[in-house]
Amino acid sequence: MITSGKERILIIAPHADDEVLGCGGLIEKACRFNNEVKVIVVAVGNVTHPHSGEHVKADTRIQELKDALGILGCTNFEIMYKNKDSLLDTIPRNDIISRLDTIIEDFQPSMVFIPLPSYHQDHIVLYEACFAALRPKPSHSIKLIAVYEYPLISWQFQKFWNTGELYLDISETIDKKIEAFLKHKSQRRPTKHLISPENVKKWAEMRGLEIGLDYAEKYYILRSHLL
Repeated sequence: MITSGKERILIIAPHADDEVLGCGGLIEKACRFNNEVKVIVVAVGNVTHPHSGEHVKADTRIQELKDALGILGCTNFEIMYKNKDSLLDTIPRNDIISRLDTIIEDFQPSMVFIPLPSYHQDHIVLYEACFAALRPKPSHSIKLIAVYEYPLISWQFQKFWNTGELYLDISETIDKKIEAFLKHKSQRRPTKHLISPENVKKWAEMRGLEIGLDYAEKYYILRSHLL
């Protein structure tokens, strides 16, 4: 589908780095085939990492996002809330849904990819807001809504993803995905961590093994239809 060069693909991410972890291969492949790709990062803010004590400013995260997407060939991105990292549960849900409504109406995507609701409160809030914003509407022309994953879902309280699985072959673009992830310097973790560069690549290799490919990204279908 994305090799047609005719899709309008919207990727909604809770934080800067989730877009690469979940959809880095998809973004690169879609841009390479001249599809229109837009990335929404919902929350960026100043953070102090508990594992290192490092303080990272919001502007640093935004620059890392820009650099990472540049590696993947994507220049169309938007930040919804600055200085709200890990605070989405403090924002009225209707405000988040309304902003997503506007983005969807303006961009008119043919495909939308949203995050799995992990243990992180921002991921839970965003998944639920996306689900509301993507309710069936006559003004939408969306033929695929899918949920993307990331290695941290190994600690997951909701195990109900049996609506259909979609694998994307990223064997040709895995190196670009990892190169893009490396641009998120403030988010990189040591080798034993699930989102170390080495383990991000191993995760893609594991998904590839499930379907006989070298590397793959796995998505869970919420709704799809053929035109």
